[in-house]
Amino acid sequence: MFKRIIVGLDGSPASLVATKHAFKIGKHFDIPVVGIYVIDERLMDESFLLDLSSILGFTFYPGISARVKEFLEEQGDLLLKTFAEEGRKEGIKVSIVQVQGIPWEEIVKEADREDLIMIGKKGKKLIKGVLVSGNAENVARNAPCPVFMFPARESELKKICVAYDGKENSRKAMEIAKELREVYKYEINVVSAVENLEEAKEREREAEEVLGKNMRFYGIKGIPEEVIVGFCKEKGMDALFMGAYGKGPVREFFLGSVTTYVIHNLDLPLLLVRYPNE
Repeated sequence: MFKRIIVGLDGSPASLVATKHAFKIGKHFDIPVVGIYVIDERLMDESFLLDLSSILGFTFYPGISARVKEFLEEQGDLLLKTFAEEGRKEGIKVSIVQVQGIPWEEIVKEADREDLIMIGKKGKKLIKGVLVSGNAENVARNAPCPVFMFPARESELKKICVAYDGKENSRKAMEIAKELREVYKYEINVVSAVENLEEAKEREREAEEVLGKNMRFYGIKGIPEEVIVGFCKEKGMDALFMGAYGKGPVREFFLGSVTTYVIHNLDLPLLLVRYPNE
């Protein structure tokens, strides 16, 4: 299914949850799990640190960026060492990467089309408003492969929802949900925002082609993002799988993105499938 799992590490509770799930999936399918820690180069800009010193009241001195870099490298070394030790104890094929750059850009660069990225939905903050980790939404928007985002709250995946709109990326989300059912043994529910009964029947038939009869289908009339969020909350879903950013940049600019709405209105694990040019 996947050749590798890439985990964005920053020490936040959400990234720890992502790591646990990455180990679970990696062990089940016997595939490598790669932990990546990115030293955020923005935090070593001396003009930024000068402004920050006036806000927080610490003493600024020329060359302070070198000390900040040393601190971040030490933090990264510890996180990566812990990641590798825990993975190897579980008998998982693990490797680690530490790089410097913009976190979300470096995570995306590390990934190939055949990979799965797993990342905390909200990263660790150095201070309020200053992210140390990459932004999960930017990763999902630019990655060449599916992205599994996790909130800090850890929970079992017993009931999952697949949002299906008839497009290729959402069909692939169903295929991934089917494969991961081997790992989690969850119940699969498919929801589709439809215009009429005929469309609902066609979407249900397409869902059965992938999942067979071992699923529940719901065709609901309404605005897609509202249908998806409302269904997940009402039915108590534990995770959502869906195609991501599939309407094109022009529509997204003027009307907004279904994916963005879902990310900001559901506090659930989200598996987003966006293969470029599909």
